[in-house]
Amino acid sequence: MEFTQKAAVAETVSTLEDSGLAVAAAVRGVLRAIGEAPDLVTLFFTTHHRENARLILDYIHRELKPKSIIGSSMSGVIGSGREIQAGPGLALWAARLPSTQVFPFHLELEAAKSRVFGWPDAPPSASAVMIAEPFSFPLEPFFSSIRTQKQLPIVIGGIASGADRRGENVLVFDHAIASEGAVGFVLDGAFRIEPVVAQGCSPVGPRFTVTRCEGNLILELGGRPAYEELSEVLIAVGEEERQKFMRAPHVGILPMANNSGEPGRDMLVRGVVGVDPEAGAIVVRDHLGLGMSVQFQARDRIAAHAELASSLELAGSFCPRVLGALQFSCTGRGLQLFQRADHDVETIHQYWPGLPVSGGFVAGEIGPVCGLPYIHGLAACVGLLVENDQ
Repeated sequence: MEFTQKAAVAETVSTLEDSGLAVAAAVRGVLRAIGEAPDLVTLFFTTHHRENARLILDYIHRELKPKSIIGSSMSGVIGSGREIQAGPGLALWAARLPSTQVFPFHLELEAAKSRVFGWPDAPPSASAVMIAEPFSFPLEPFFSSIRTQKQLPIVIGGIASGADRRGENVLVFDHAIASEGAVGFVLDGAFRIEPVVAQGCSPVGPRFTVTRCEGNLILELGGRPAYEELSEVLIAVGEEERQKFMRAPHVGILPMANNSGEPGRDMLVRGVVGVDPEAGAIVVRDHLGLGMSVQFQARDRIAAHAELASSLELAGSFCPRVLGALQFSCTGRGLQLFQRADHDVETIHQYWPGLPVSGGFVAGEIGPVCGLPYIHGLAACVGLLVENDQ
């Protein structure tokens, strides 16, 4: 079968336990759909295949001959309309992208100089997908640093999952296998990644302004002890809302400005680690700044569904023609949040039936807020592959 050089995307997934059979089945699916030598391939595989990463990568290069490939091990993978959170899984996503440059990258930390090298020199018109290894790569400090730049591409992706310690995660970068750093690719040209970021919580109580904080301690909200404000919020709301918050307490943080200095509107959701009634403090999983706006949040599957659906609908109104998508869902979503499998990918397919969607369950989602990259929690971050004339 002959394939033209028109843009095309294909994805396949295998649940076979044998790594050799799994990658062979996945590659056959891509070859049938778009042929060999795609411009870009993403590879995600569960920890069942981690020890055979070299075999898998060599087979893909030999049989599929991709020009660029990135990927990683994950606790669960996504493909063929399924979200595979348990059992073996191997997912391939391949794209043929004419008139588009694909720049794969591997970021590494030079610990002696506290410097990250390997970040591509990409224009703001470009877009990037990134997978980070959590035990070796300082992702939040890195993002804090590049958020000071005026010209940044849109970045979407996630944090590799499924490992308990450094050295267990596997990253894939072209012909290389790595256990540290971060990998990804930049698109620049006729096609781009359009981001969709959907949170998994609903607000509890009003917004407050942080008037005193130290690191990840919220000490005062609106000039009053933070713990007192939280107590009053929980007294004021209904029993159902109160219990929902107590089961999975979170706080939404509103960034103060984007890279143009404009006030932010989208919140970052962070977990509440604990409270200190004597100090009047609330401990959260992030550092706060004076003047930030915060709002307590509760994990909520109804709100999570509604936000994903509305975000996809909005994206579809601006980008009706979508060639494919990469999906990065929090490990706390899926079965754990919705009590059923395949929720997020099925929601995507409601707007674009049959769309080639691939990805994985991640230990932190990467997506833009006010155009700048942040780490999210309980979110679904989706990158829609679209033409730049939309």
